[in-house]
Amino acid sequence: MAMLFRGFPIKAPEGKHNEMRAEMRTMMKVLALAFALVVPALAQNQMQPGPPATAYGPTYDVSCGYSYLSSTIPSAGRIGLSGLDVTGHANFLPRWGVAVDTGYVRTSNVLATGQSGFTLTFLAGPVFHVFEAKKTQAFVHALVGAGLVDSAVPQSGSGYLHGWVQRPAYALGGGIERSVAGPFAVRLTGDYLRTEYVDSTATVRAQNNLRVTASIVFRLRERQGSY
Repeated sequence: MAMLFRGFPIKAPEGKHNEMRAEMRTMMKVLALAFALVVPALAQNQMQPGPPATAYGPTYDVSCGYSYLSSTIPSAGRIGLSGLDVTGHANFLPRWGVAVDTGYVRTSNVLATGQSGFTLTFLAGPVFHVFEAKKTQAFVHALVGAGLVDSAVPQSGSGYLHGWVQRPAYALGGGIERSVAGPFAVRLTGDYLRTEYVDSTATVRAQNNLRVTASIVFRLRERQGSY
C-alpha cells in the first residue's frame, strides 16, 4: 500500500492545502459514483422473483448514518471526530455475508491547534450473523482496507505539525439491528478501528480508535428463508 504524506508548520503554503483538498474531492466523487452504480443494481435484483419460501435467498441492504470516532494521539490525548458512514451488506449464506463500509469524520480544531482534521476509511470484509429473533438481529464483522488520516500535533514551542498519511486500516466490531417499518431498520454499530497517523517528529505511528455509528437501514432485498 502506497503512503502519502505532507508535513508542514503553522504557516503552510496555500498550494499544498489546495492540492490535498482537490485529492479529497476526487476521492469523494469516486465514492459517490460507486454508490450510484451499486444501489440501482441491487434494487433491480430486489425486483426479481425470489426463491421458494423453504429455501434461503440472499439479502442486500444499504445504510447511512451518524458516526462518532474517538481517536488517540499518544503523548497528546484523545480527540473526538464526527461525520457520516455509508455501508452496504450482502448476505449470500444463512449466517455469512460481506460488508463494504465507508466513513468520513472530522473535527474543526485538533488539540487546540486551530487546525481541522479528518479520518476517511474504505473497508470491506466478512460478516457473521450471531442470532436473529423476531425483528432483532446481531452480527460481528472484521473489515480491512485503507485509511486516510489528516491531523495536527503540537511541537515544542508554539508551533505544530500538520500532515496527512494514507495507510492500511482495519476494524473489528459488531452491531445490532432492529426492524421498524417495511424495508427500514435501525442499526447501532461499534468498532475498534486501527489507523495510522503522523506524530510531532513526522514519524508514522499506529493509532487506536473507537467508533460508534447509528444508521438507518434500507433493505433492498429481504431474507426469503430462515437460519
